[in-house]
Amino acid sequence: MKVKLNWLNELVDLSDLSTKEIVDTLSLHSIEIESVERIVEGSNLAIGHVLTCVNHPDSDHLHICTIDVGNSVEQIVCGAPNIKEGLYVIVALNGCELPGGFKIKKSKIRGVESNGMVCSLAELGMEKKYIDEKYANGIYYFEKEVKAGDDPLKALELDDEVIELGLTPNRGDLLSMLGVAYEVSAVFNRPMKPLAYKLVEAEFENKELIDVEIETDKCITYYAKVIKDVKIKKSPDWLISRLIAFGIRPINNAVDITNYILALFGQPLHAFDYKLLGNKIKVRQAFENETLVTLDGIKRDLLPSDIVITDGEKPVALAGVMGGANSSINDETKDIVIEAAIFDPVSIRKTFTRLDLRSESSIRYEKGVDVNRIKQALDYTCYLFKELCEASIAKGDVVKGITSKESKKVEITSEYISNYLGVKVSDEDVIDIMHRLQFAASLQDGKIEIEVPNRRFDVAIKQDIIEEVGRIHGYEELPVTLPNTALAGELTNYQKRRRTLKHVLKDLGLVEAINYSLRENNNEFKFLFNDGEESIELMLPISNERKVLRRSLVPSILENVSYSFNRKMTDVAFYEIGKVYYKDYAQNNGKYIEKEHLSIALANQYSNTLWNGKVEKVDFYLIKGLINQAFSEIGVEFDYQKLDVFESTMHPLRTAKILYKGKMVGYVGELHPKYAQANDLKNVYVAEIDVHDILTEVEATRIYTPVLKVPNVERDLAFVLKKEISASQLVEAIKAVDKKMITDVIIFDLYVGEKIESDEKSIACKVVFSSNETLTDEVVNAKVNKILKTLEKNNFAKLRA
Repeated sequence: MKVKLNWLNELVDLSDLSTKEIVDTLSLHSIEIESVERIVEGSNLAIGHVLTCVNHPDSDHLHICTIDVGNSVEQIVCGAPNIKEGLYVIVALNGCELPGGFKIKKSKIRGVESNGMVCSLAELGMEKKYIDEKYANGIYYFEKEVKAGDDPLKALELDDEVIELGLTPNRGDLLSMLGVAYEVSAVFNRPMKPLAYKLVEAEFENKELIDVEIETDKCITYYAKVIKDVKIKKSPDWLISRLIAFGIRPINNAVDITNYILALFGQPLHAFDYKLLGNKIKVRQAFENETLVTLDGIKRDLLPSDIVITDGEKPVALAGVMGGANSSINDETKDIVIEAAIFDPVSIRKTFTRLDLRSESSIRYEKGVDVNRIKQALDYTCYLFKELCEASIAKGDVVKGITSKESKKVEITSEYISNYLGVKVSDEDVIDIMHRLQFAASLQDGKIEIEVPNRRFDVAIKQDIIEEVGRIHGYEELPVTLPNTALAGELTNYQKRRRTLKHVLKDLGLVEAINYSLRENNNEFKFLFNDGEESIELMLPISNERKVLRRSLVPSILENVSYSFNRKMTDVAFYEIGKVYYKDYAQNNGKYIEKEHLSIALANQYSNTLWNGKVEKVDFYLIKGLINQAFSEIGVEFDYQKLDVFESTMHPLRTAKILYKGKMVGYVGELHPKYAQANDLKNVYVAEIDVHDILTEVEATRIYTPVLKVPNVERDLAFVLKKEISASQLVEAIKAVDKKMITDVIIFDLYVGEKIESDEKSIACKVVFSSNETLTDEVVNAKVNKILKTLEKNNFAKLRA
């Protein structure tokens, strides 16, 4: 929600406060302020009157202009095609700084001196979508009477700041300027200024011109008002500036008024061309196989769950979402019908979600519109049509449905509030705060009776009242206390091991990433998926990009890598420990499962010592070593085996599955070349590990191993074995010969070639023998012979000649 401060100041007097004071106070007592900005930027600007305009002698598109800027007449060279004598324009004088750090100074353009620049609105920082087509390819010029030398931003009513509120889902009441004014009035304890207007209606009766019929309970309220003799033209600058600040593109006075009411009251309106609509409106559910071409020119297939506005027969609008092209306002429109209605929020949400048509109107219907303010919004709309469009307003209202709703009643005591907040508040304090919020409140028999207006959908129970008292009283006024408890806090074993793992990964040079649990799809990197598991989709996703709960962390962390790559940061090392979600039909009858995974992504250079020319590049063994080092700190050792099932995401020859106690818990490897090329992720290695059960285990007590009194003995052995036998199988087979004496087996060479059979390979390894007693050659040789005999006996491997 964007709030233009000058506009807000017309509703609540804040003229003596700085922008910083307003922002700081609202942030403490109400809502977070996400940004403060100006619609346009520029210092040292002036309105200039073009006295003369001649062609530049050395250019086919430049013009030499003499421009009166109030205190002086300046010569300025301008290249805009629409510059001409007599115009009043915006001039950036010498010393002006425009958006992007562009400074204006005296210069020569093709030999002609130029003192300043005639500006377009785009050059002042206004987004192009807000600029009228007539100024799109040139400079802006005033069409109303102005004075040379005056401030052009003040003349355009663009000389103030816009603050953006970071709304939470429960504060739909702040989706309007009046809603923000109520809030500001309470926070700063200042009265609101009433809207000054007087509705003058014509003699012809509204009910004789239009009839409304409601055939669905999804339409709560429907007002229809006929406005005749409308003159379509450009809106005044004050209206244009407010719409632009709010984030809506100005179109013409008729359409702009309906958008202005949306911004001011939070009440969506729709305007129909009366000639195209006719004198009948029927609100109903859509029929099966019914269609409607909406204002964006797209033919929409409707469902019976959609609410439609019809001319009695065919649809002319999709209720609460978008109007139809067959009844829209155009430059030839003379008479219009204004719709002011309230529709069922759930129905509207389903429709705009299905059609991907989220709009300012549908957002407000989704969160709730105040039925008690709809009449005032419609009357103010008619007032503006008479003032800005010189229109005639039909007498009376045609309305169906409810026209008002009672306030919600809550009883509470100041003692109850004080116990929750931890600070003493009196009955008088509570009642005063309620009055500041414009809630009716009175003390009756020791209880405070509060009437909450319908505009505050988020306040309904005692706890909501406590929150209102707390924030208006001031969170900073609440004392800092520790909870009273006899229990001593302690991390669980799971939390301790998780924290250790994160610390080690950070010490190894990895940066933690935190990503959304919601994703667009859930079909990549399936290595940890099991048959009988299903993804979890949201019933009402906010967007298609956030509709499925993730089952893998790797796609998210790869987005982080891609983001870095796009900014020329190609040496990356990320990790994330986060949740994955799915429904388990295989073992838990469709139970929702939530587990924690670890994902790692490395790319390109891991470390370097450039002073001696050494660079460590990321490869399979580096990421595997980082995993081993990290998990060794919590007493966990992994085994690695060749991955049997290949997907299009991982490299078939540089990917391994990670085993813990014989069970696959993850995978590690390089991205598949095709996947990497398609996603511009060259030289990226990833890993994902299901750490839920690993961290849940109680860490085994570490037993001190004394340093041996005698040295180790090593033997280098080379074995020939079949290609399908993995190196890890060979290592385990050697260790199994004597698990006490053979303390390590280190592979250091692999050979495949002419000297052995085509279906064989040779692996050389270093076998380390350890003992508390002196290891003689006889003892070691006996163990080596036993290794050879055991391997040959099982046809596992033989010593290479």
